[in-house]
Amino acid sequence: MYLHEQEDILFEEWKNSYPSDVRENIVIDGLCHNGELYKESRNSYSGNEEELWAAAKRKILFLMKDPNSNPGEDYREWHWREITAKFFKVIFNWLQGLSEITPDYIPLLENDSYLDPANQVVLKYPLAIVNVKKISGSSSVLNNTLYDYAKRDAPFLRRQVRDILQPNIVVCGGGNGSVLDIAKQYIYPDLTFKPINNWCFFSEEQDLLLINSWHPAARISDVQKIDDMMRNVADFINKTQTSIFR
Repeated sequence: MYLHEQEDILFEEWKNSYPSDVRENIVIDGLCHNGELYKESRNSYSGNEEELWAAAKRKILFLMKDPNSNPGEDYREWHWREITAKFFKVIFNWLQGLSEITPDYIPLLENDSYLDPANQVVLKYPLAIVNVKKISGSSSVLNNTLYDYAKRDAPFLRRQVRDILQPNIVVCGGGNGSVLDIAKQYIYPDLTFKPINNWCFFSEEQDLLLINSWHPAARISDVQKIDDMMRNVADFINKTQTSIFR
């Protein structure tokens, strides 16, 4: 069964677990399409994101808090090559940096090492975005609310992340560490993560890296959000025997 088919089955069950008046506000996410929509069939795409994901040595998943004012939409269907919003451009830069960093090379914004993310990154590297809270919200969400949804939907989140997508790098976006804590407590409760530095938490048994990052829209410079992550991942590479980056 194709990955997208597994996602569709999961979300049908997920939606049905909510009252009918709530379902229309649920936002679908997961592995995002990188191709164009065929005009003759609304749900057919020309992309090769599933092949890229299957072949990727680094399967990078962005675990975010909740979708912002997108009730009933499907992240996967967005025209990712045309998106220019700063929130997603930061994610594109993280995706490219984490895909290209090696023990001998650290991609940094200050060195102008990034391609134009609008038309390059999602064609080269598969983009997977998962929101903890699937109900469309606004510009912010309280941590208590986020934890309530994480607890309620933990079985579905585990299926989406661990059973279907199976990433080996999870970027936990913001919440002053709350998204990282949710990943450890509700998605990977059976694993032990060793802190390598303030950004990187590593499960040796699964060769799995959790990154405690800023929120993409944090009011700090892009250099802090992007280059600081790359430098700390480089530190992680030097301090561990992980095969992810070698």
